[in-house]
Amino acid sequence: MIDPNKVLNTIEKAILAFKNTPGRSGRVLRLADTSEVIVVGDLHGRVDHLKKAFTLSDLKGNPSRTLIVQELIHGTSTHPDGSDNSHLVLDMVASLKCQFPRQVHYLLGNHELSQVTNRQISKNNIDLNQSFNLGIAYAYPSAADQIIEAYKKLISVIPAMIFLPNQVCISHSLPDKSRVGAFEVARLEMVPEQDSDLLPGGNLHSLVWGRDTSLENAENFLNKVNCKWLVTGHIPCYQGFDYTNSRQIILDAHFDNAAGYCRLPADREVTSEVFLKSGGLL
Repeated sequence: MIDPNKVLNTIEKAILAFKNTPGRSGRVLRLADTSEVIVVGDLHGRVDHLKKAFTLSDLKGNPSRTLIVQELIHGTSTHPDGSDNSHLVLDMVASLKCQFPRQVHYLLGNHELSQVTNRQISKNNIDLNQSFNLGIAYAYPSAADQIIEAYKKLISVIPAMIFLPNQVCISHSLPDKSRVGAFEVARLEMVPEQDSDLLPGGNLHSLVWGRDTSLENAENFLNKVNCKWLVTGHIPCYQGFDYTNSRQIILDAHFDNAAGYCRLPADREVTSEVFLKSGGLL
């Protein structure tokens, strides 16, 4: 059994590291002093794929490289009692953030938002929020409530949008066509954030839940945020990554044989040729 006090201590340190990340403003992170980013698709509890991403990134050997991970929770791997064990990936990322505070970033997804707002999300008739909490209770029976609360605090300080200096926007998704016009980056920078932004129709909710991947919608969104290229997850992608339009790549890293990522420069212009060759498999 893992000592729950060690887990709590790591999460507490990770929260401070996320809060103190240079360039952070509320839910927005503007990266600087970074030469390259590796962005991994939705992990959903895949410890094995996170390990591959960490090995690929070689952060110790490349101090100007950044690793960005997203949607860590609500997976299909379980504890012996059948409860979700995706919290193990969350623990690993918290530890990595403590080790590499300027190089590791955790991007908010719709599953994290649903978990912390207790809005039901299910798959195959399984309540994913409940299964996640039961998994924590299985792993840390003496401190489950404390760890659940610590995870909530951690998720409350991770970014929902990451901007690179070369007009690359990284977010879990983008608002649907009906919501793009009302979307405001400035609202994501508000501290404390408004509860209404976390609910359906709200600014943050719309950002992580949208599914309109048309070129028109992507371009409208990119124009609003003054960027040229969009890196997202959210949409299941059996081949690991997909250029759903000429401005957007979708990443997915939770399927067995196709865990997607992209690698992009952050210190020079990204051309169409560079962008359309950025996808890869772990």
